[in-house]
Amino acid sequence: MDFGNGRLTLNRSNIFVFLSSIIFIYACEIEESKNIYKPPLIFASFEKENSENIYTFEDLNKISDELSELFNKNIDIFSSNIVRFEGQIISNYIDCGFMNNEIYVSYIDRIFDSYLDININFKILEEDNIFKIINDDIKYTFYSKETGTRWRFKTNKPKELLVGNPAFDENPYRTCLSKNILEKEIIDILDVNQTIAKNEKN
Repeated sequence: MDFGNGRLTLNRSNIFVFLSSIIFIYACEIEESKNIYKPPLIFASFEKENSENIYTFEDLNKISDELSELFNKNIDIFSSNIVRFEGQIISNYIDCGFMNNEIYVSYIDRIFDSYLDININFKILEEDNIFKIINDDIKYTFYSKETGTRWRFKTNKPKELLVGNPAFDENPYRTCLSKNILEKEIIDILDVNQTIAKNEKN
């Protein structure tokens, strides 16, 4: 209250409001400081075999069927295929580190909602009704629905993205990479059918 002498006198209610504001601001700073991001600890490269894999047309159809069963979606080995994952299953296939003690992929899904699109593509070479498959790297897009943030990366090539706010620690970057689970499952399907094709040829 101002008594006209240029001095401001604080009463008890004013002091209470002032102290409450200070405590609130301090509490917010403490809460923000708890959000510490930890990037993925291990980056394991995926080695693709360079052997001459040969297949018959029937083998290719069988591979398409097995891939369709794996991804629970119709997969055409002659075309580019996009498969979408949502919810907790995303963390089975990609690693984006941790926010505090929570898997970062789960953190993004809980706060902002998210999905993961994967692009699977094969190059098919034909010679005298014998086919060779060149298995391209899987392309991943991890998408935060609310913020519109996208991490685009692929097999053996992680993505480091500057996210800015909210970034309460010293590292404003978030890194995502493939766990190579899908890559290995696809290679297993190709290898099994490739072995059958070789046996039939012999």
